[in-house]
Amino acid sequence: MKYLAKTAVLIATFSVGLFGQALDKEKTIAAVDRVFERTSKAAGSSSPGCAIGVALNSETIFQKAFGLAEIEHNVPNTVDTIFESGSVGKQFTAASIVLLSLEGKLKLDDPVRNYIPEMPDYGSPLTIRNLLNHTAGLRDWGSVMQLTGAGRGDRVISQELAMQVILDQRGLDFKPGDEYSYSNSGYTLLSTIVERVSKQKLPAFTAERFFKPLGMTHSSWRDDYRRLVPGRAQGYSKDGSGKWQLDMPFMNVYGNGGMLTTIGDWLKWNAMLDSRSLGAPLVEALETTGVLNDGRKITYALGLTVSKYKGQTEISHNGSTAGYQTYLGRFPDNKLSVAIVCNGVVPNSTNLAHSIVDEIVGPASDSKPVEKTASDAADLQPYVGMWRNIRTHFPIRTVIENGELKLAGQPALKRQPDGSFIGSGSRFTFKTDAAGKAASFHVLAGDVVLDYAAEPEWKPTAAELAQFTGNWYADEAGALFSLKLEGDKLYFTQRPDTKILLKPEYKDGFTLEGGGIVLWATRDKAGKIEKLHISLSRLRDMPFERMAK
Repeated sequence: MKYLAKTAVLIATFSVGLFGQALDKEKTIAAVDRVFERTSKAAGSSSPGCAIGVALNSETIFQKAFGLAEIEHNVPNTVDTIFESGSVGKQFTAASIVLLSLEGKLKLDDPVRNYIPEMPDYGSPLTIRNLLNHTAGLRDWGSVMQLTGAGRGDRVISQELAMQVILDQRGLDFKPGDEYSYSNSGYTLLSTIVERVSKQKLPAFTAERFFKPLGMTHSSWRDDYRRLVPGRAQGYSKDGSGKWQLDMPFMNVYGNGGMLTTIGDWLKWNAMLDSRSLGAPLVEALETTGVLNDGRKITYALGLTVSKYKGQTEISHNGSTAGYQTYLGRFPDNKLSVAIVCNGVVPNSTNLAHSIVDEIVGPASDSKPVEKTASDAADLQPYVGMWRNIRTHFPIRTVIENGELKLAGQPALKRQPDGSFIGSGSRFTFKTDAAGKAASFHVLAGDVVLDYAAEPEWKPTAAELAQFTGNWYADEAGALFSLKLEGDKLYFTQRPDTKILLKPEYKDGFTLEGGGIVLWATRDKAGKIEKLHISLSRLRDMPFERMAK
């Protein structure tokens, strides 16, 4: 017992020493610089790039930039270049709501309809807190618009249009508080609540209450995409041939994203969060993680995620809008802040941030090595097959490759002593029938819980596919498409020039070629197709009705 106790003390001491020790300033700067040099060299001098900022003990100790802010005129990125925030901006909207609550002007658990009475009554209380931590079940307005064939990036979107799309939705993806599902719609509604309660536009409110007091002189919101912003980096992505092309958000929607800023301003914000200079209650509220109706805790708080990265507490958010990739995070165990803004889709900002942390504090982890048990192909065969997500209807397949079970195209799933499997940071638990064949499985993937049911492969005849043909319309989305049969193949068509092959997966279920969208049918008691449904990212079920010929 004495030996065990002494070992425990040594382990605890090592852990505290690694993650709780004061980092050496010069060594930290050198570590960040090594990552910077590797990353900038890999990116090249004629491509978009990033600005990287690091603070230690709330002191900014590193700011450098690489790559081009504007390729056409060979303008380099600098540490003062302005980038778009993506969803990192959500914490500023959340902070505005919290500030109003601390002033007694609203409560976080108030019903949303107290402030937006034109919202539909969904039959279950939908609160401000549900919007803040993505437990509202709201369909994402961008996903809804995608169904029309002209979504984000395809048309100019105003704040008013995004709001109208949200208000047109008569259904939720789930009962508020039952699940976590990321949706920009909640933060668009939150920005509206800020404006109605404060009698100020969100850009004016945040400028007065946050940007000016903290000296964030380079920060604003993209409330007019046509506005000229001196020193702004253009966003870029690569075309099919691998060449860079402009990829800018021409939207006036803000609150869910759309903040224009610099790494220096973001590090000032993080310094406030560390010091609590605008009040501890504000920061404590922002860092309070959500709790679902069943009592399960999630890592998403209010515009921030509070999680662990290799044993350290990480309080962060990342973002992506058009060609911009961003990350802002704090590692309070080491009093470290990292801000990254990029204007091209490569490198991934979160991975870059984590590589910086790894370089500074080393690759240690607080988790024990995962125990693995050997399996042969015969043991794994009961777990092979086609599966349908019972909520989203997305299909996946499990296969055996090189003697290992895996989701098609994903890393191997490693069997654990308790019979479950671990893969890509998620735990898979299968349930078998009386014959020993897996009939369903459950996945715990961070804040998200997924359940799948076994489905037989479906190979329909041309006559069966003909039942789906016709014009289909969803008034909640204002979306129209047609299904057309050509020989023994069914195609999804939509104006002006969309034509996509439907791939049969399971009975009455298809995926659209290229991935990301699933379409399935529901039938009446007589077996006739009653409705078609579409599910895609951040939208679980949009029903379509057949139009009369």
